[in-house]
Amino acid sequence: MDLDGKIARVKELIAKREELDAELNGLLGGAARERRVPKCSICNEPGHRASTCTSKTADAA
Repeated sequence: MDLDGKIARVKELIAKREELDAELNGLLGGAARERRVPKCSICNEPGHRASTCTSKTADAA
């Protein structure tokens, strides 16, 4: 399986997991979990992680 195929399969599995979580929460009366926004460990800004931080490349120059 090539990389694109693996990525597509991961996305399918994540979607299935989210559907199952929503159904289980409905059956058990639980509230849906909210996902946390990623926070960068380099600049402490929300919305991205250290691997995609733009200030990392600016600091290296």
